[in-house]
Amino acid sequence: MPPPRTSRVFYRLNSPSQSTTSLSENDDDDINKSLFLGGHGASVVAPAQWASRPHHSSDGVIVSPSPMSQLPPEVLIHILKHLHTPRDLYHSLLVSRSWCECSVELLWHRPTFTRLSTLVKMMRVLSRGDQTFTYSHFIRRLNFLFLGADLTDSLFCRLAQCDHLERLTLVNCSSISEDALLRVLPCLQNLVAIDLTGVIESSDQVIIGLASAARRLQGINLAGCKKVTDAGIYALASSCPLLRRVKLSGVDQVTDGPVSALAKSCPLLLEIDLNSCKRITDLSVRDIWTHSTHMREMRLSQCVELTDAAFPAPVKSQVMPRNNPFPTAPPTQTEGLPPLEIPRPLDHLRMLDLTGCALITDDAVEGIISHASKIRNLVLSKCTQLTDRTVENICLLGKHLHYLHLGHAANITDRSIKTLARCCTRLRYVDFASMSFFSSLP
Repeated sequence: MPPPRTSRVFYRLNSPSQSTTSLSENDDDDINKSLFLGGHGASVVAPAQWASRPHHSSDGVIVSPSPMSQLPPEVLIHILKHLHTPRDLYHSLLVSRSWCECSVELLWHRPTFTRLSTLVKMMRVLSRGDQTFTYSHFIRRLNFLFLGADLTDSLFCRLAQCDHLERLTLVNCSSISEDALLRVLPCLQNLVAIDLTGVIESSDQVIIGLASAARRLQGINLAGCKKVTDAGIYALASSCPLLRRVKLSGVDQVTDGPVSALAKSCPLLLEIDLNSCKRITDLSVRDIWTHSTHMREMRLSQCVELTDAAFPAPVKSQVMPRNNPFPTAPPTQTEGLPPLEIPRPLDHLRMLDLTGCALITDDAVEGIISHASKIRNLVLSKCTQLTDRTVENICLLGKHLHYLHLGHAANITDRSIKTLARCCTRLRYVDFASMSFFSSLP
């Protein structure tokens, strides 16, 4: 019996850089790993169903089945998942009908496009009416990083049939219109991660349509999408409670309200990027510290309105006389926001970027480190009010600190830097740009 005919669109695996909405550090190591299942198993757990049965002439030849053809499908699929190149997967589906059923979905799991012509060929296959399998149902990941502005509306709109898509990367695909986005994204109900960096036509209506459809969304990158405002972020907060990574770098119309809503409505939030969101103030950042207990990475660079009140207050023991009938009165609203007291340590926080937050002082850094003692990457560049006291608190991070940026903090002297070198023995990178103390060192 001749092997069934199936469409062959690509051979090489030239994966572009990992999407910035990745849900784990090594998420792209295995092309057959399912994002939605957390990486513990591939989404392919049963043989693919034929869209149309190929016709074969009967010549009366009796072919005895091979031992491999008697394997249970789930066992064969588990074996085939260890084939990491499209070439090997393509060859495996030519072995027999049962192998074809078990390997075709793995082959189509993540098509790779290094040229526009490859994408055009795939779209032709998906548009054919005589497909052996319904290939569009097999596609889980699409990355158009290599195509960028070459991806047009006519090609992009054909992706609406890929209703099992889990991850979509559209970095710098600036030619896609708002109408095309509104047509395709609401059809992707299984989406868990999307990167719209540089897709300038992304608007509130696009994000609202996406949020209403992809309620299991876990990661979204809207860097540079300047048409997105509070309405779009509110929609994400209300419709996507499973969000873990939200990147809003350069979305300068966003204010405190939707950021607070994200912190309160998305308890699994691990990473938030508010770089250059200049309308963000202490109020929303306090909500992040209070509600996002699993936070790992927080980027607040160029949020120029932030003050010490945005960060946890230093942990200080207060000794009160016994039977004191006059307890300390809480601060009034006229004195500004009260100190932010967090009852639990934030041991998950690994990265904090406060570049350009010129209003924060040593008190803010002391409060941060007293609650988050395992920070690995701390960026305090251009925080001009910091002094040696900040460095002394940073020393408490000890072996946990790997990267430190203190550029343009002119009030820091070499005395505290010497202490830093003795305490933080695992430092891999330090930034002392424009630090005046170098001139006094021997």
